[in-house]
Amino acid sequence: MGEPTREDCNAAVAEARALAGALPADHLSRYFAERHLLQALAEAGNGEFDECLDMAARASDEVRERRHELRPGERLKVLGADE
Repeated sequence: MGEPTREDCNAAVAEARALAGALPADHLSRYFAERHLLQALAEAGNGEFDECLDMAARASDEVRERRHELRPGERLKVLGADE
């Protein structure tokens, strides 16, 4: 296989996004997967398609393995840039 292409990256991001979308919106693993996907798209924008594939794979792994879970009653509080 040759160098990864934008199409390879787009396909990997779409697959990972579909996996993440299957989790509830407030699931912690979905939150982290979506952050990995944002980074994947940033890498693709820089022409770094190998890095894009890596970040998309991280997102998929995050969802499949449910690496982050909140205990009952816990909530994720995302701080803004000014906090």
